[in-house]
Amino acid sequence: MISLLSSATWAESSSQNLTLVQAISKTQQYQQGIDVWNTQQNIAHANIEQSKLWANPELSVTQTGFDSNQDQELEVGVSQRLDVFGERKSAQKLAHIAQDKMSLKQKIYQAQLELAVKYLWSQLAIFELEKNIIREQLNVSEDNLNAIQKRYQAGSVAQVDVDRARLSHAENVRLFQQADLQLQVATQQLSNVWGESDKSIRIGLTPQSLWPSSTYQQVQQYLSENLMEKSRQLQVLEAKATVEQLKVSARPNPTVNVGMNRTKSVESSTENALVIGVSIPLNIFNRQQYGVQIAQAKQDLLVKQQEFYLKQNALQIGSILTELQGLEVQFKAVDQSQIPLATQVQRKTLLGFSVGKFAVTDIQQATLQLQEVRMRKVQLLKDAWQRAVEAESLSLGIEPSQVMAKDAIAQLNQNLWQDTQALPVVGGEN
Repeated sequence: MISLLSSATWAESSSQNLTLVQAISKTQQYQQGIDVWNTQQNIAHANIEQSKLWANPELSVTQTGFDSNQDQELEVGVSQRLDVFGERKSAQKLAHIAQDKMSLKQKIYQAQLELAVKYLWSQLAIFELEKNIIREQLNVSEDNLNAIQKRYQAGSVAQVDVDRARLSHAENVRLFQQADLQLQVATQQLSNVWGESDKSIRIGLTPQSLWPSSTYQQVQQYLSENLMEKSRQLQVLEAKATVEQLKVSARPNPTVNVGMNRTKSVESSTENALVIGVSIPLNIFNRQQYGVQIAQAKQDLLVKQQEFYLKQNALQIGSILTELQGLEVQFKAVDQSQIPLATQVQRKTLLGFSVGKFAVTDIQQATLQLQEVRMRKVQLLKDAWQRAVEAESLSLGIEPSQVMAKDAIAQLNQNLWQDTQALPVVGGEN
């Protein structure tokens, strides 16, 4: 028992406290090495340049009569499809919207990355607190065992009471080992996000400092930035631009034909003639009318979805913040009132038991009450951080499970790579 505590204490004293800002900074520096955003920016820029290109001209060569005793005719022509109704302009508009969406996604990615790191960091801090509390409870358990053994030696308690105390103490030792293990795992999970496997980092915060008191301010900041709202606005703009592009593409853009016609007959000399013509498609059957109808329906649905989402999201965030406020009231009551009182009761009961005033059941009950109150503080902190991350996630417009999963950052990067591969080529015709 003594060696277990001393080794754990030495490990903690040799580690260095890690702030949330440091954890986020280390993660950002590591994630920048992926270089996905530069790739996406290059793709967006190439799409804009691609959308400016004209359709390629067509060269046609036709000849009839190949023998010298035959009339011969050679036609050489170049056809160029014109952009009278602004197809390239509509494609450029879509390409610029795609670039704006990419820039906004980068901001959302950074905010989501910070939130995922914050959750891992908070879990490590809570596990540190839980281990310290179990260590304190282990010390209480050891004091109880020593007191019961002394009473047993004095002949005032039975052997079974000593055995029960030993069993309780052994369980506390197991709980301490379990807490130490989950702390090591949480340490590695946090350091893994910046490409290391560091078991020495620790947070070292008091329970009061650990409370997520900045959540209200962070939620307001995310709501004021309106990152997800801007994303939905860009989706609406993209839908409108798609409708406009379909309408423009349905208009009959003419094609200009310029060429030379050379005729050579057997009896006469060669004659050359300049040929100029215009061909206009007759959009009688396919006017993209159904494509426009589909795109318009999607646009209308986006607008309705946007209104519904804003209202429901605001209500959900308000409910979570109200719950978080109630948890803080409970936490303060437990930390400032219940724990000091339970500690005092346990100590007095142990002292009274040592002099023969209380029974074994009294000390067991007082110890159990103290343990329950201490663990209640840990659970309140866990609940508070979960609600805090939920509120901040919703204010960003993302699903909370996306940042609270163990592999949240790995999934975030996986989605980023897939989105990069799925980026479309906007504009430009061969």
